[in-house]
Amino acid sequence: MIRWEIYKLLRQRRTLFGLGAMALVPVLFVAALEITRQGPPEGEAPFATQLLENGLVVPLVTLAFATFVLLPLVVAFVAGDAVAGEVSAGTLKTVLSRSVGRTELFFSKVVAVGIYCLAASAVLAGVGLAAGYLAGGFAPLAGPGGATIGVGRGIGLVWGGAGLVSVPLMALAAFAIFLSVTTHNSVGSGVGAVVLVLLLRLASGLGLAGPLDPYLLTNQFEAWLNLTRDPIAWEPIARSLWVSVLWGAVFLTAAWAVFTRRDVLS
Repeated sequence: MIRWEIYKLLRQRRTLFGLGAMALVPVLFVAALEITRQGPPEGEAPFATQLLENGLVVPLVTLAFATFVLLPLVVAFVAGDAVAGEVSAGTLKTVLSRSVGRTELFFSKVVAVGIYCLAASAVLAGVGLAAGYLAGGFAPLAGPGGATIGVGRGIGLVWGGAGLVSVPLMALAAFAIFLSVTTHNSVGSGVGAVVLVLLLRLASGLGLAGPLDPYLLTNQFEAWLNLTRDPIAWEPIARSLWVSVLWGAVFLTAAWAVFTRRDVLS
């Protein structure tokens, strides 16, 4: 069932469009750097001052910027179609009429969407590494506090960051799946998940969350930056993992409860 759900995902235009967008972002970023020869202002992004001399910075910067809106946007619209797409196409009732349990079907879709979250982050990181290497090669990085990050550790940092970013992405996808199950509207589910991201970022930026700010889902997207510290700051990374899992578990439990009890009318 999981293989079948992955196959269905790969047959959808929005899935391929999202992966294509993740691949295109680092390429366009490097192209803009080569044309303008101007990097971001100092302090605007991690390692920004080394951007023009070290291609290893490219995937780090693109990962940092993509987590703000682009990655959540791509994942939200794919996850939001998980159930609503079947309903609008009239295929959900046909699937359930066979010897398929609702719980099995639901979690097959969840696993397929989770794999897509990993794939989107991996494509962004992989193409970013390739584009950065072709543009300027790799060299040791000057990390925060002046510590040197070797090329091997830098590559590991890129993949580790992509993996950590995938966890809150899955939690956001769980919210989109919840909307997909409850509204049966693909576009509305995707938009709703994006609106949640924007509202949480606004609340954090304006200081409206107070003591709850460290536990907002959107703040977990930046936890991977703690991998650059020497020594690595594990506490915020661990918090990001359990907070993201908690957000995702709440949304998935609610979505599962609705999916297993709601009548399918189409």
